[in-house]
Amino acid sequence: MATKIHRDGPTSTPTTDSAEPLDLAAGAEFFRRLGWPASLDARQGRLVVYTGDVLDALVLPARLANAVAITLSTSLMNGPICTDSNHRWWTFLTAPCHRANLELPTELRKARVRAVPRGGHVVVPHPADTRHWPQRPRQNRPLPPWSALIALARKVLQTRH
Repeated sequence: MATKIHRDGPTSTPTTDSAEPLDLAAGAEFFRRLGWPASLDARQGRLVVYTGDVLDALVLPARLANAVAITLSTSLMNGPICTDSNHRWWTFLTAPCHRANLELPTELRKARVRAVPRGGHVVVPHPADTRHWPQRPRQNRPLPPWSALIALARKVLQTRH
């Protein structure tokens, strides 16, 4: 039986408090309504969003990601952030990078930050999975600029040294 997805209004993210399995097809459709290229990987039972045209993604280790998320939020540029199943890695979804390559600055690479390559994909939790969305996706909310996220991550790293 599929879980009902509840909405608070037309711009809200679906939520659920049920322990029933989440309807992955409904989750993929929610992401598509956001304009994200999303698909349901039925074989693996997961949702996938593709990078390169509509959005890009940066993956940060949790110890850095939490501080970056706070800084992003206080800069009024917060956007969707999801975590892996162990909350060790956080994925920040951004507006597409307009540079020819996604090469990261040396200090970010040393901090184990990874850019998801163009044409790559990100496995994302169901939009109603509140445990794995520290910052949930919302309709009619622009994604933060790639360059802003890079700059804020670098700033956070500099303040730690």
